[in-house]
Amino acid sequence: MLRRRDMLLGGLMLASSGAGWALTPRNQLVLRGEKTFEEMIPTAFGGWEVTPSNAMILPEESEKSLARQLYNETLSRLYLGPNRLPVMLVIAYGETQSDRLQLHRPEICYVSVGFEVSGSRRIEMPVAGGEVLPMRALVARNSQRVEPILYWSRIGDFLPTSGNEQRMAKIRTALDGYVADGVLVRMSTVWEPSEAVFAELQAFASQMLRAADPAALPALVGRPLATAFAGARSAEG
Repeated sequence: MLRRRDMLLGGLMLASSGAGWALTPRNQLVLRGEKTFEEMIPTAFGGWEVTPSNAMILPEESEKSLARQLYNETLSRLYLGPNRLPVMLVIAYGETQSDRLQLHRPEICYVSVGFEVSGSRRIEMPVAGGEVLPMRALVARNSQRVEPILYWSRIGDFLPTSGNEQRMAKIRTALDGYVADGVLVRMSTVWEPSEAVFAELQAFASQMLRAADPAALPALVGRPLATAFAGARSAEG
């Protein structure tokens, strides 16, 4: 005969098993289509134009590196222009965001190569119709250079601005029964940080999103904001 304690333990195990099944993703959401970011992001816009450079801080991409497992595509470019600050653009895209494979935020990757990070704060860039693109601004510094950084990340249709928000986005997608792709878009310059410098980085982000192939927008900012950008483009004619 089953004792009451055994029945209670069995019930708890069944409940735990059911919760685990509910949190097991059974589908995948991929917002990047067949085109690559290399194809979808223009090489010239808003007074900026690409020039060859190896100045970017990038994830290590050896055959056995975690970055090689994390990212399906990494785009890195230096944009220059008359009367414009030089801007380093890095777009890191991963098709699967899980507990093991997830975007590495600049607060982590810059510290790992010897930078000190300070001044991290959330900012919001107006898009259209009252929508905003949430970003994070920070400053990375070592003995050779100082780098003001502006970035955002996307997991599915979520736009987390912190590690905690990123973890919550993954939990929410798991509860909805799918694993999402993700992207981290980072803009930086080598300049003493100021509000004017961060405003220039924000202007670069806005111009890039307006000039990008429309097919890139869901992959860059998620479907809701992509719709807002499409509406803004239609209004501008």
